[in-house]
Amino acid sequence: MIELLKVWITSITIAVFFITAVEMILPDNSMKKYSKFVLGLILIVVIINPIIKVFDKNFNLNSYSDKVTSYMETGTSEADIKKYKDSNILNTSENFKNNLEKDCISNIEEVYPENKYNADIQIVYDSKNGVFNIGSVGIEVVGLGVKNINNIEINVKSVSAPQKDILKGNEGNKIKKLISSKYKISNDVITVYKSNS
Repeated sequence: MIELLKVWITSITIAVFFITAVEMILPDNSMKKYSKFVLGLILIVVIINPIIKVFDKNFNLNSYSDKVTSYMETGTSEADIKKYKDSNILNTSENFKNNLEKDCISNIEEVYPENKYNADIQIVYDSKNGVFNIGSVGIEVVGLGVKNINNIEINVKSVSAPQKDILKGNEGNKIKKLISSKYKISNDVITVYKSNS
């Protein structure tokens, strides 16, 4: 028992000297706090290793580290990281799109309250620069009045979708200019239309 205590205290002392030496040679930059964190984890492992062995005689820290190393080397981790990264990009893109559409509608209705508006914004992820860009903006102007009803055809096999009339006049240009200046995007990617339902 005394021999185990002697080995434990020696291990802690060596770990403390090692950690102190490493901290002394670390440069003062943003990596220093991360290095201190890792060194602190090493010290915690050295301290609790004998305590864990009291409860689990077969505990071997090396076997766990070997499992982690083999997991990292097999490439499984790279596939998992890619899967999580793709999922994260998709979720971020969807949230960005939804928030941007709501903000866009709110800004237009604040300046031009005479109509209601819908927005359809396409988000494109630039993997080279790691940023999300606005690919296209579609703004639908919905009048507050009563909508015209299209002719209804019975006994027809096909169904026609609502038509969209692009607003090219002053009304469309005002909305384009507002969106372009607010979000710093080109007028070319913005389409303003009035839907005929």
